[in-house]
Amino acid sequence: MAAAGFADGQARALVARIARHHFGSVSRRVTELSGGLNNAVWRVPVRQAAFVVRLHAEPAKVHDYLKEQWAMEYARAAGVPAPRVLEVGTESGHPYMIIEEVRGLPGTAATDREKVLRELGRLAARLHGVRTHGFGSAFDWSGNRLSKHRSWDAFLDGELGARERLRRLVRTGVLRGEAIEALERALEEMRGWRKRPVLNHGDLRLKNVIIDPDDCRVLALIDWDECMSAPAPYWDLSIALHDLGVDEKEAFVTGYGLRPQRLLALAPALRLLNTLHYAFVFQCAQEDGETERSSWLKARLRGAHDLAP
Repeated sequence: MAAAGFADGQARALVARIARHHFGSVSRRVTELSGGLNNAVWRVPVRQAAFVVRLHAEPAKVHDYLKEQWAMEYARAAGVPAPRVLEVGTESGHPYMIIEEVRGLPGTAATDREKVLRELGRLAARLHGVRTHGFGSAFDWSGNRLSKHRSWDAFLDGELGARERLRRLVRTGVLRGEAIEALERALEEMRGWRKRPVLNHGDLRLKNVIIDPDDCRVLALIDWDECMSAPAPYWDLSIALHDLGVDEKEAFVTGYGLRPQRLLALAPALRLLNTLHYAFVFQCAQEDGETERSSWLKARLRGAHDLAP
């Protein structure tokens, strides 16, 4: 089967040329891994090690690969384990990234999830010590200063489209009354933030963690393609916490160093950002005609899963 965005055999041929260029030969044990919408992902054994080659069908993707490389380098310097990037380049017009393989299990397979989540919280706090400039998906790594949002409110209105996302939830009847009023108050307060931006991973969930199978120690945070510049801890926590159980949430925030009163103070902003993330997912489900998925998302946004009094 052809990788998304590539003709039959095209991705394998590109990987072979990339491997010959960087490693001098091509192992017969090169295997295709699962990829994304337009990503082709391959494992390339090289002597006693192995590398992962990611390819993309769109030439502009090279900028995102460079952003990931920048983020991983600065994360490691801050004491956050992340894969090492051997090279970012293009082959026949197709961007590629070569990453050193980190051997272990995905965090979703952890026998002690709360231990992993406490460590993940500690690593998030370290990551948020990396200062950045600008807000959103374009920041220090990019030389194009015109693409950067100089203020947080500019990011909210521009890249995120916060106001329109809330309006769509009102138009479609997902939220109304006190619920939407509380979110709008939180948004107006957030517009006035003058908080400094820091590096955020953008998808701090167990699926993006590699752990040691023996002691559940975190070996690496992977998949940095959603990394961005934003005030801490709001963006990362709003994503990291939303699909965890109550005890798992507590393990993460305890690892991060938050006390109960501090978490309560953060709650309106976290609730708003989480709602804005889901508003986009809800829109996509509606546009794709996924009626059942839309109904479940509407129930979730209305608090059907929240059993607290």
